[in-house]
Amino acid sequence: MNRDSGSRATSLRERRQQRTRRELVDAVLAVVATGGLAETTIDRISAESGISRGTVYAHFPGGRDELLRAAYARLGEQLVDRTREAVLAADDWRGRIVAHARAMFDLAGDARIGHFYNVSGPTLIVDGAERGIGSGASILSIREALQRAQVSGDVDAGVDADAAAVLLVGALREAAIGVAAQTVDPRRAAASFERLVDGLAAR
Repeated sequence: MNRDSGSRATSLRERRQQRTRRELVDAVLAVVATGGLAETTIDRISAESGISRGTVYAHFPGGRDELLRAAYARLGEQLVDRTREAVLAADDWRGRIVAHARAMFDLAGDARIGHFYNVSGPTLIVDGAERGIGSGASILSIREALQRAQVSGDVDAGVDADAAAVLLVGALREAAIGVAAQTVDPRRAAASFERLVDGLAAR
């Protein structure tokens, strides 16, 4: 076998492995959405995906915990993508910041998936790269929006953009927990977040 055919074979094998991993994460999210976290077992994931238990463990040796981490990371990445699109579509600095609230509350309001991402997931996944994907991206994006607005004179120059971004994202996370638990109305939370953002405007 020449080097090129070996590379193609490796590439094909890697693509198959990636596809299987994607299918397994899809199955985790489907099971979480229909049965909740308690019903998310290896047997249910195997049945949902049509992939044998042995193959599940071959791709995720850490079993259920590793699968949940991968599903949590997937949701974080999807949140970042949706938020980025909304930010790009916004007309001004306020809209670019408020876009984070709308995207977060939409996810939080998605029944069991929102509960998994905002409430039950963080209690299980307390460290690692999966934690903070969405929050970290939001902090950077909000900080940038504030800094640009300060340059244009729209946001008070005395605002600490770094600290304000962290505080705003912390408020979003806390409100999203309430939305996921159905103790906070997402529309009222979004309106209140807009008022917070308005308080940063230059006078």
